[in-house]
Amino acid sequence: MARSNNKEFFYIEKELLWKIFIYVLNQLVIKYKIQIHAFVLIDNHYHLILTVTAKYNLGFIMQELQKSVSRRVNSKTGRINHVFGGPYKASLIQTPEYYFNVYKYLYRNPIEAGLCRNINHYKFSSINTDAIPLTSPLTGIASYIPNQNVIEWLNKSENEKWLNSISKGLKKTVFKPVIDRSY
Repeated sequence: MARSNNKEFFYIEKELLWKIFIYVLNQLVIKYKIQIHAFVLIDNHYHLILTVTAKYNLGFIMQELQKSVSRRVNSKTGRINHVFGGPYKASLIQTPEYYFNVYKYLYRNPIEAGLCRNINHYKFSSINTDAIPLTSPLTGIASYIPNQNVIEWLNKSENEKWLNSISKGLKKTVFKPVIDRSY
């Protein structure tokens, strides 16, 4: 994930920023053979789950993504300043359980932010478009996502402890949910 500069809303219309991300993500898929599992654009940040190849590591791919998006945004707006407020934050997901939880957290982010009540109603999410080539949820670690009633599962809220655990866990380099043991 990466945030906008100063955690402010991106200084470009969200619809146009969405189109820029779609274009750049498609180019990365073609050029570097990455696999996109999920992408959600929020007002001041984005979330992305992806798999990279051995030839092009995550650092390289994320540099290409943010550099390309920034150049296009600045070109469209006539600005020269930073689009993103620093480097991306990454967390390595190594188990199906973690993938399962992060996947749900990512797609529920617009609901938790109060931008919609149902993931079907959030326009800036890869779950609601075929413009972003998603990797098949039937292969690899993605196969652990329930393939029946996925939308219903994603729309079902979790408790506050779960949300905090996943949120804190994503701040670590290797994803580990942080469980509050004070209860």
